[in-house]
Amino acid sequence: MANRKDEARLNLIVGLFVIGLGAVGVLSIFIIGQGKGTWKEKGLIYADFRQVSGLKKGSPVQLEGIEIGVVQDREFVELEYPCNPLTEDRGRFGQERTDDCDRTMFCAPEGKCAELEAYSFNKDLHPPCEEDSQCREDEVCVTQEFRRRYRRVSWTGNTGVCDGFTTDHKRIRVTLSVFADSLQHIREDSRATVSQNGLLGDQLVQISVGRGAPIPSGGRIQTTPSLIEELDNVKERVDGVFGKVEETIGGIAELASAMGDEKTIRNVQGLLANVNEVSRQIAEGKGLVGALLNDDQYVRDFGATLRSVRDTAQNLNGFVAKAKSSMTKIDDNLQPLVDDGRKVMSDVSTVIKDLKDPNNRSLLAKVVYDPKGEMVKDLEETLDNVSKVVSTIEKGDGTLGKLLKDPKAYDDLVKILGNIERNNTIKKLVRFVVEKDEAASSAAPTAKPK
Repeated sequence: MANRKDEARLNLIVGLFVIGLGAVGVLSIFIIGQGKGTWKEKGLIYADFRQVSGLKKGSPVQLEGIEIGVVQDREFVELEYPCNPLTEDRGRFGQERTDDCDRTMFCAPEGKCAELEAYSFNKDLHPPCEEDSQCREDEVCVTQEFRRRYRRVSWTGNTGVCDGFTTDHKRIRVTLSVFADSLQHIREDSRATVSQNGLLGDQLVQISVGRGAPIPSGGRIQTTPSLIEELDNVKERVDGVFGKVEETIGGIAELASAMGDEKTIRNVQGLLANVNEVSRQIAEGKGLVGALLNDDQYVRDFGATLRSVRDTAQNLNGFVAKAKSSMTKIDDNLQPLVDDGRKVMSDVSTVIKDLKDPNNRSLLAKVVYDPKGEMVKDLEETLDNVSKVVSTIEKGDGTLGKLLKDPKAYDDLVKILGNIERNNTIKKLVRFVVEKDEAASSAAPTAKPK
């Protein structure tokens, strides 16, 4: 019985120890996971790199040195990035500027982020240009303005030449699992790069703090070249410099070879002899240049000519100033006439508008605008009646016709007017009326001056 009790006690102790050990293990796992953010809410963002340089799943993601997540996945992708060629890398952030392309790319005229093809040092493949319209459809003109606008675009050739570009980009898309409370610090102008944790440490993704709008979960953050990529770019630029040096050395070698040719030597010697002869003739005063340099009279005449030209220029300037003043006065005087003309035209337009008004019943409106032809019909009838009256008078009909056509009626009228003139009674009556009117006028009081 004692052995059984001891065995049961031992089993109880072992069970309690196992349970306690399990609880400690679970608590340790919880504490460790809590320290690494395993239980925190996370969001996903994406970054497209040219190369990841040993980056693997689980590699840390840091925001300015503070760990905010881990690398969740990596995959090869082939994609295009849309952009606006009018606003890309132009202006200030937060205004009209857009920054949809990575720093090593530019926005092509077709509205896609593009990369320049490597310079081939073959001038036939890179014709000179001043603008994009002078290049082929799949080329762009690399000008000084292009280089200033896209400073980080790698280019080892000369400026003012055409070069091809590509808009299809092969990248490694890295999925970053980031703490949700840290996403607010990752902005549109933040950049991700692959860096090394110390000299011998593992690779990690380093993110910079930006000032733009926050990148939402599921968005893409732009990238910058890693140290290895920067070294590759420097190597390409050095190779480009060496290529230009080789071209220069080749040109110098060709020049030296040409200078060693006997024909070239004879041409140079002949040129130097001609220069010596011209110099000797000038020194002796021969020719126009020699006379100008050696003859005092020519020098004085030349000076007088220059002074005359200067005086003429001054007179011409004075004439231009006077002409300008006269034109100003003419313009000042002409402006009131123009204003009066505009006013008259406005009045004429108003009169015409009133005449066109259907409610206007004036005679001029009826004469000028008579769509039904009533006025014309009335005028025709009036003219017809006048014609009939004239015809009647010419025939001697009626009182007026008889006065004009019958001599007896005319003589009787003359006699009546003569009798009126000789009638004393009528004369006295007329004189009496005139005197009475004059007396009334003189009797009227006159106003005294104040």
